[in-house]
Amino acid sequence: MLMKKLLLFAAILCTFMSFAQAQDATINANRVKYWVGTGNNQAIFIVNWCEPDTALAWGFKFSEDSLLVSDMLTAITTADPRFSTQGTSSWLTNLIYIDGSDTFKIATGDYVVYNRNGGYANTVDLEYFYPNDYLKFGGWDCADMDENWTSTWSTPIEPVEIPGVPVADATISASEIQYWVGTGSNEVRFIVDWDNFSSALAWGYRFDGESVLVSTILDDIATADPRFSYAGTTSWLSDLKYFNGTDTLTISPDYVVYNVNGSFADAADAQAVHAGDYVKFGGYMSASLGECRWIEDPAWGDYWDYAYVWTNLVIPVPSPVSVNEYNSQKLSVYPNPCTESIRIQTNINDDVVMYNLQGAVVMSTVAMDEVTTLDVNNLPSGIYFVKSGNKTAKIVKR
Repeated sequence: MLMKKLLLFAAILCTFMSFAQAQDATINANRVKYWVGTGNNQAIFIVNWCEPDTALAWGFKFSEDSLLVSDMLTAITTADPRFSTQGTSSWLTNLIYIDGSDTFKIATGDYVVYNRNGGYANTVDLEYFYPNDYLKFGGWDCADMDENWTSTWSTPIEPVEIPGVPVADATISASEIQYWVGTGSNEVRFIVDWDNFSSALAWGYRFDGESVLVSTILDDIATADPRFSYAGTTSWLSDLKYFNGTDTLTISPDYVVYNVNGSFADAADAQAVHAGDYVKFGGYMSASLGECRWIEDPAWGDYWDYAYVWTNLVIPVPSPVSVNEYNSQKLSVYPNPCTESIRIQTNINDDVVMYNLQGAVVMSTVAMDEVTTLDVNNLPSGIYFVKSGNKTAKIVKR
């Protein structure tokens, strides 16, 4: 798709050394998957490889107030056999990452440089790092440099996968879909993973014929369901929104990207899908990258194309309810306090989501009956919130 080509072309081409400081790319700790060490403090370790131009991130946990960067390097190379260094702690000559058939290196003859939080850093045996810092290494040749010779790299960063644990794109079966748009004997699942909500929502789409364009599905669902809308064009989506009665779920100001069946997709107005397929939209920054392929494109130049993966739980969208139904909604959760299970009583069919005090979703379901039971026996003791529609109840788990 046009948007994908533009983003990946811009992200993957090496920016050769200049004296105009570029924006240093980083990654949120909640996206990091592979953590080394123990303790309540955490920092992020990133390597920007020049060949190919890819950035990968590990997490590092520690209990001290500060540690030397060389301590982190040693711990990660010891824990992850895929990663190794060459040279000394004062003069690193290469960084190497081998994962199966893929080998990443700082280019031969290049210098290994690094920064701390996007700023100048000393040699790794003299530089300390602190909680919530990030350390970023890379090749000197593909770094942007300022007048103080501080190195930055703008390549988007992906979390290193835990060895032996492949990333699986979360989906949903057609039998679980509640809200269907269109008519016909063929079915496609339409899913959106939201940036500001730790789950994804799914609609169903029915049609006749051999195939249907993704842009047609997008337009028909936005027309049929007033809770859902998008901004931009089907070639360049700038925003997706869903209003569930109280909260607005968005993909903004992130870039909107998508896949078909967890794999590569073209522009929505050029991509056809068939019976049994699923289409999944989401934010570029909240996605993991799956398989990749090299594209030789005379119009845009050669670039890496990636399949996008989101792992959040997929919840079926409930059928729309009127404003009056939302205003008259009731929610009762008992027993409270609870120990093993809770019963949720509501008068509308809607998502039921349980959060902890930190706002993380610990459990979710859909209230299909007047009373829904949730097993909370394995949850830690504490305070939780149960939300359905525009109602929220606080409970205590003992």
